Amino acid sequence: MSLINQMLKDLEKRRSRDLETSASLSHNITWETLPNQKKFNWSSFIIVSTLAVLLSVIGYLLWERTSQNAQVSALENTKVAEIKKEQFIKPVVRKKEVFIKTAKAKVAVENDYSQAVDAEEDIYSEEINQAPTVKIKKNHRPLNSKQLAEIAYNKGYKYLQQGQMRQGKEQLREALSLYIPHIKAREMLAGIYIKSGRYISAAELLNEGVKIAPEYSLFAKLYARVLLEQNNPQLAIKILQQGSTSVAMNMEPDYYALLAATYQRVKNHKKAVDIYLQLVKIRPAAGVWWLGLAISLEKSGKNEEALQAYQRAQQTGSLKAGLVKFTNNRVSALREIGFPEK
Repeated sequence: MSLINQMLKDLEKRRSRDLETSASLSHNITWETLPNQKKFNWSSFIIVSTLAVLLSVIGYLLWERTSQNAQVSALENTKVAEIKKEQFIKPVVRKKEVFIKTAKAKVAVENDYSQAVDAEEDIYSEEINQAPTVKIKKNHRPLNSKQLAEIAYNKGYKYLQQGQMRQGKEQLREALSLYIPHIKAREMLAGIYIKSGRYISAAELLNEGVKIAPEYSLFAKLYARVLLEQNNPQLAIKILQQGSTSVAMNMEPDYYALLAATYQRVKNHKKAVDIYLQLVKIRPAAGVWWLGLAISLEKSGKNEEALQAYQRAQQTGSLKAGLVKFTNNRVSALREIGFPEK
């Protein structure tokens, strides 16, 4: 509006000057001029033309300014729409941060007065970054010898279940070569050797086993049985005695029953009787232990006590057919002998 006011003031000044000029001319006109003759008014024509030109310029400038403002507004609206569209379409994975950007758009309007209009707008936007793809690299640790031995043992066990004895034994031996203290592999392989009559191979495995794991009583029991099969009861007693230090009788009475039977085999009936007397207290229904006690008592010359032990063995009803016959014969024989009065 200041532009238009300035233009109007200029027009008023020019009009005043023109009017003053016109008045001066009228004052200087002589009466010699014909009064009825009308002359062409150049001043009015000039003023009107000037006003028309100025109004045209003013209208053109107003139209150009309005058009440029509309273009700038349309451009800004398009940019804002594109930003909103991009924010709407772009998949939101993770909001990283929110910040404010101020964009200054300077629009210069070239005109006669060289005035510039600054348009400033704050644009609020969110920077949304797509989460980067995380690649996880797995580093496989190499298996140690114990783990590899366990794998071989499991393979061997499956082979044995399927009746593939050769492959099973190979895997068990592989397990022991990888990890010597593998108890289950040693126990299973020794059992296979004992069952197949390979006592020497079984003895080698079990001898090493009692040294590696002296607390594992099964190795001592199996080794003692192998030694008895090899007719070496003295060494069997030695092995069982060594293992007895870590074996409680009430927890593993079978272990001590084997030791008592081995004592009996070397005719050490006194120690056999001592062990059997403790065993029948732990398990009174074990007929075979009563029978072992009766035999050692009879061998020790204690016939009356032996007869009572034989009878207790009969009463349990747990003896096998062959042992029942043997027990009955010993009871009949001791009754016929009779016992001297005390």
